[in-house]
Amino acid sequence: MKIDHAFTDEELSEIELEDQATAERRLQTYSNHALKMGLPIDGLFINHPAFVEALSGLDRVFQLSTEVDMPHGMRLIGPTGSGKTSLLRYFLRSLPPSSLFAQGLGAVYLRVCKRPSVNYLVSSLLRCYGYPVRRISAESLEPRINVVLEAIRQKGTRVIIFDEAQNLASAIVRRGAQDEGTSPTDFIRQLMDEARVGIVLAGPQTLDDIAQLDDALESRAVGRFHLQNFKYDKFWLALTKRFVRQCDWFDIAIFMDQDINRKLHEITLGNLRAMKRLITESVLVAAQQGATAVDALHVQKSYEMIYGVAAQKANPYDLKAA
Repeated sequence: MKIDHAFTDEELSEIELEDQATAERRLQTYSNHALKMGLPIDGLFINHPAFVEALSGLDRVFQLSTEVDMPHGMRLIGPTGSGKTSLLRYFLRSLPPSSLFAQGLGAVYLRVCKRPSVNYLVSSLLRCYGYPVRRISAESLEPRINVVLEAIRQKGTRVIIFDEAQNLASAIVRRGAQDEGTSPTDFIRQLMDEARVGIVLAGPQTLDDIAQLDDALESRAVGRFHLQNFKYDKFWLALTKRFVRQCDWFDIAIFMDQDINRKLHEITLGNLRAMKRLITESVLVAAQQGATAVDALHVQKSYEMIYGVAAQKANPYDLKAA
């Protein structure tokens, strides 16, 4: 399934542009069979306590947003690659069909660009609801905001997700002696108050700056859930074991080998996106060579494919160096 919101080039972050370049390189390098075996790895979800807690928070905001008068919102915080976007995608894909909201619009996803304006947020939301959008002038902004509010009500949207929401901080201006937030955050509060829609703000640790600079928004997005990179301990071992078991179409059991697993953590620093990238590349390399299981040589080659043979750090999977 695809997320209802299609990303524009403007909305892609640097890490996603890197992922896009990786995807294009893979399409040129690997056969259809290899791609069929390897690419589904990225779609695997790793269920762990912090994931479950954050998912419960999303469900709560979704369920209560239109049922009570008090605005409901939450913050989802974590470093790049810790699984925030994967969690949001899982949430969007798992929403059941309902007559209470239009198909695909029960929750709306929006990625915040750097230095966003109200015009940007309004036009992006209008695109989510299928409205053709031209340039919004100062005179047409207020009418377009009213169109957004009405679309939210008509379509029954319960939650709007703002990913990379830390970018809202770049637009903050001080009005007198007291911080009253930014025009973009004023607009988000307006969505919550007038359209009775729940708000989810997702981003790295700097997302907490929004709460410090806009007390009114913080009072509405009171929930705070934290995803983080994993330490090398029993939880990491359980996590990778669960991940290996989920891949039932290709044998990646080698990643449970003690030495291979320890080096996997050393390379990725416990980051889920980096872990998926290395395992995906290993399966691609193995399948391209006609194997049905990943071995140590495949992992060594996958490291070189990702980081380059001239990487500053020596390949920890290099059998000759070992």
